[in-house]
Amino acid sequence: MKRIYVTQLLVLLGVLLLAERISLGAEGRSGKMPDLYYMYDYYYDLGVSYYDNGMTNEAISAWENAVRINPESAVSYYNLGSAYDEVGMFEQAIAAWEKVTEITPADIDAYCNIGVTYTKNCMFKDAANVFKIAIEIMPDNPELHYYLGIAYVNTGEMDNAIKEYNNAIKLRPDYAEAYNSLGNVYFDKNSLDQALLSYEAAIEINNNYTDAYNNLGAIFFDKGMIDDAIHAWESAVEINPNLADAYYNLGNAYDEKGMFYEAVYTWRKALEIDPDMLDARYNLGVIYTGNKMYRDAIREYKQILIKQPDDPEALFSLGIAYKDGGLVNKSIYQFKKVLDIQPGNVAALNNIGLIHLQKGQYDSAISLYKKLLHVRPDYLEALYNLGLTFYFKGDLDEATDTWEKVASIDPFYKEVYNNLSVSYKKKGLYHDSIAAHERALEKQGIYDREFSIVFPAHEKEKDMLVVNRRKLLPAVTIGLTREEACKLAKVLSESNVEINFCLDLLADIDLVALEDKIAGKR
Repeated sequence: MKRIYVTQLLVLLGVLLLAERISLGAEGRSGKMPDLYYMYDYYYDLGVSYYDNGMTNEAISAWENAVRINPESAVSYYNLGSAYDEVGMFEQAIAAWEKVTEITPADIDAYCNIGVTYTKNCMFKDAANVFKIAIEIMPDNPELHYYLGIAYVNTGEMDNAIKEYNNAIKLRPDYAEAYNSLGNVYFDKNSLDQALLSYEAAIEINNNYTDAYNNLGAIFFDKGMIDDAIHAWESAVEINPNLADAYYNLGNAYDEKGMFYEAVYTWRKALEIDPDMLDARYNLGVIYTGNKMYRDAIREYKQILIKQPDDPEALFSLGIAYKDGGLVNKSIYQFKKVLDIQPGNVAALNNIGLIHLQKGQYDSAISLYKKLLHVRPDYLEALYNLGLTFYFKGDLDEATDTWEKVASIDPFYKEVYNNLSVSYKKKGLYHDSIAAHERALEKQGIYDREFSIVFPAHEKEKDMLVVNRRKLLPAVTIGLTREEACKLAKVLSESNVEINFCLDLLADIDLVALEDKIAGKR
């Protein structure tokens, strides 16, 4: 599954409101080319009119004429910077606002606009420097400390960010946004309890603060408090039914609780709001695959690949859906596309090997796994599957040697000791089979030599035979048939035996004959 979405607030300001025009007095006009001043007023007012009617480019032309006539007009430069910013001319916007600070050095709004523009363009160090200058001019302005905190977050200076957010809160105790952003920093530092307190403080100030509810849900989710996470995210979407992030997160929580239909519904809702939320579509593919709804999974992954044709994760997952759905040739094609993008993708190579194994192409599988292990000697999955390939090929010596290597690295890896026991039993090495299962039980901390169960002996018909657990160990195989399992479960239930334990250990019905073989080997 994909990540939980935490709502970060990076850019806070758009274009600030137009400042009012500062008219020149009569004295300022007399004897100094009054026609030019009238022209200045004309172009300034024309720019305001254009801007108010959404004609931003025309407003820019008018205000450029205004500042050519009156280069000391801070208000014209200010508005010109806002217009430049609106059409994406960020360098020109910053230059215009810097001109404002030259004319009126204490203009905090101009500094704010410069800092925000740097932030929007990921120039976070420059933004921090500008906000520091502004704070020197007006140290008691909480917004400036807040903006500086945002810049610090993006330069990775988390402790400085915490300091500035706290400064903002001291100056303005009801600053919900500062509490929320402070929570985000604590979340990134994995200080979940402090993050939780910050988000709750933001909600206490503003109980309709959807971003804080969304982030609070992320904390609960990370702490394993899934029901509380669901409640937080349900509150977020109740307040704002168009918050796609909260729907996405809510789907993850439902999925965590095994609530299939609810998870699918909420991920679908997220996609209705934001069709480009590919994480939600990916999660749908994963949950469909897990529920053997392969056609639906394939459809979701294909939708992702329309927008991101070289997404290796989506290509790989599509390959898995094809493989599990029985379309192995299409599966191999997808895995090879992954390898075209990521030649060293061991998971794709491993799955191609599994397909060769399923098709009985043992030599091809063995060759592939050996090549894979040459590149990644520590890749246990490949080593384990190499053992499986040798086993099904009938090469028990290679299978046991391979699985012994796996067990020496990770004794808990899958069913490696069970597989070793089965292989040793097939080779007639009953003592080795017993030892393999004893090691498995010892590693799991459940081995008990004194424990005995009652099990019916075939040769004694209805008589009961006490069999020590130690003697049952070699009976493990890959699995019973359905009929054998049903018969065994019925007998065990009648004998008041721990059924799950026995089903894990027993696969050979004729235990008496097996015990005789063991006795004969001693």
